[in-house]
Amino acid sequence: MSWKEKLLPASFRGVPFKITDDEATVGRRTQTHEYPNRDKPYTEDLGRATRRDRLSAYVIGDDYQAQRDQLIAAINQGGPGKLVHPQYGELTVCIDGDVTVSHSASDGRMCTLSFNFVEAGELSYPTAGVATGQKLVSSCDAVSDCANDAFSKSFTLDGLPDFVQTGVLDDAGNMMGIATKALDRVNSGLGDASRLLEGDLSVLLMAPSPGMDFTNRLQRLWRSGSALLRNGSDLVSKITSLTGITVDRGLAPRGVWKTNSKTMQQRTEQSNAIAQVMRTTAIAEAARSIYTLPQRPLPVTVSPVIRQPLLAHPAVTSLAEPQREMLVSYEALTHLRDVLSTAIDQELLRVTDDALFLALNTLRTDVNRDINQRLEQTEKTTRRTPTEVLPALVLAADWYDSAARESDITDRNPIKHPGFVPASPLRIPIR
Repeated sequence: MSWKEKLLPASFRGVPFKITDDEATVGRRTQTHEYPNRDKPYTEDLGRATRRDRLSAYVIGDDYQAQRDQLIAAINQGGPGKLVHPQYGELTVCIDGDVTVSHSASDGRMCTLSFNFVEAGELSYPTAGVATGQKLVSSCDAVSDCANDAFSKSFTLDGLPDFVQTGVLDDAGNMMGIATKALDRVNSGLGDASRLLEGDLSVLLMAPSPGMDFTNRLQRLWRSGSALLRNGSDLVSKITSLTGITVDRGLAPRGVWKTNSKTMQQRTEQSNAIAQVMRTTAIAEAARSIYTLPQRPLPVTVSPVIRQPLLAHPAVTSLAEPQREMLVSYEALTHLRDVLSTAIDQELLRVTDDALFLALNTLRTDVNRDINQRLEQTEKTTRRTPTEVLPALVLAADWYDSAARESDITDRNPIKHPGFVPASPLRIPIR
């Protein structure tokens, strides 16, 4: 097929015409910055330039006048239209400026036209979005502050009988024991930190020590051991354990009955205050850990920013042996959303402080919003078992017809070496 046979019949909005010559303007938009006393300028790339086409066309034949009128009617229509360009195919364009229509006595049965087209593009407006991660962290801080205030207002052992103080400390020790068992299942470092705090209860809760000392140490406990958590799976376990503490019956509020003695009522009230600050601060830290969950970055079109390895990846422990962050699955995120919502809903039924109630209510909204945004960026997964030990590249080529999708396997599973993927159930994307 010759090059002439490859050309397409030209038309605009379905009205055909002939072309004698054409030219297009393409390129990039740039801005060159020149500075005093500097020999080298800096040229900034501002994006692709708007495409513009110029066509010299004609219509010919005994009915050239009818063809001309149809083409003029198509030109006079408002908005973008479809141009079939002989060289470039279909383009969505707008008429750019005037169109010259001319006749010549020497050229009978013919009318010439000169078009200037500009690409139509699309009408888009900036859309407002919510920085869900930052909003979530702010809500966690608000819950922690309100929990501190509520505890400071409701808790005091000053002036209580010695046996009441001892009973409150015993209750606090039992509650800390529940937290220690839960944290031990996540990481021994978290459990050790809990035991240290359990041993300091008599110092932190007794006068003249302010209640703020206890809540600060409690918040540091929930955050301790984070450097020992290697990947998303560990963080999921930590979040699940912290929310499990909040719904444990051992930390549930006890009823203060009028039939009880005055000292028993005092002990129950102070123990309830300790239980509440333990539950609410644990919820706040569990929600804060959602922000640190690893996720696959969205593709961007801007130039990448070069960062130092240790600054860009906090999980890197050394330049020689970086730790790989395992992605959190769609199912795990859904589970975290459910357990956190359940814990916050239950706590909303228990709190008596108005400011803390409002802060928890806001936190529930921000948790759901952040996790839902993460779910939009996360693929649903399933489990599949290799028939034998194979490299991840081979499995990706076999399962997806693309060896480049090796990371879809290695990023979601605790694989020690990508060259030797074990013959055990693996979590992989469905698509």
